[in-house]
Amino acid sequence: MLSTINISFIIITVMILCFTYANGFNDGANSVATLIASRAMSPHKALLLAAAVEFVAPFFTLVVGANVAATIKTIVYASAYSNPAVKHTALAFIAAGMLAAIIWNTTTHALGLPASSSHSLIGGVMGAGIAAFGFMQINWYNIFIKVVLMIFLTPVIGFAIGFLNMKIINYLFRNAGQGANKFFNIAQIFNMMYLAFNHSFNDSQKSVGIILLLMSVEFGFTGAAPTWALMLAGLALALGIAFGGFKIIKTVGTGIYKVMPQHSFASQLSAGSVILLSSIIGVPVSASQIVSSSIMGVGSAERVNAVRWNTIGKIIMSWIITLPAVGLVGALLFEILKFVF
Repeated sequence: MLSTINISFIIITVMILCFTYANGFNDGANSVATLIASRAMSPHKALLLAAAVEFVAPFFTLVVGANVAATIKTIVYASAYSNPAVKHTALAFIAAGMLAAIIWNTTTHALGLPASSSHSLIGGVMGAGIAAFGFMQINWYNIFIKVVLMIFLTPVIGFAIGFLNMKIINYLFRNAGQGANKFFNIAQIFNMMYLAFNHSFNDSQKSVGIILLLMSVEFGFTGAAPTWALMLAGLALALGIAFGGFKIIKTVGTGIYKVMPQHSFASQLSAGSVILLSSIIGVPVSASQIVSSSIMGVGSAERVNAVRWNTIGKIIMSWIITLPAVGLVGALLFEILKFVF
């Protein structure tokens, strides 16, 4: 018969994978939104191609390391949960954080809002961590420098690079004929793969970071991310983007700016590069934020008044409220789940 420890490990691991699946159709859908909106590829083909790339990308951490996973694992200091005497409290804290993130992801997806799965995860874990261990056990340096600051900084960078890329493209192709459209139709497919790869490389590590946290609580594990965790995270992301991304695709692909092939190319290149750099330095960024802001930058480079700023206002509001709202939900869920565990 399975022990209580093994049962709790399996249940929470399933919750982590459910969150990762929701991440796939929430954040992952941003990878293909502009490609589909520009009619360069049919939705089903684009989603399947992106899913294949998202499955492979997590294994790249075996080569370059898992800096984002390390950041996620240390939202709460290890000293708070490493004592076996608080194991059940620690399990309730992890479960509450994951459940809060899942609730937020599915709610925003139902509303068609490209809210940040990353920030919902961080908010849920932070809120549950405060409820379980107190304010002093939260790694506030990581929260403020690698999360809160980046909520505002990465969209600005994505906007600026998108704006600059579009200006350069307009200049280089100012005298181009119909052949330019054929070029961008093909090139943006590779750009989409680049963006999907970097999204999965960053976001899979968030789930792996929580798995490492769970393994530390359950088994005292302190090693590198196991291959099975990378595989499951990649598979969950791939399934999420393959089966659930259409609402977010509509908002991002058509709700911000009327996207043409050259716009898609410029925004994908901008967003993918910002996410890749963030992954290298260990910052758990929001793909939805960066993709949306890159499209804003591209659209503004063409014609500022053509950007649908009312849609952008709703998106920005979801960015601002995610961290505190999910934090509160995580704290409340911990107060319930501590009796369960």
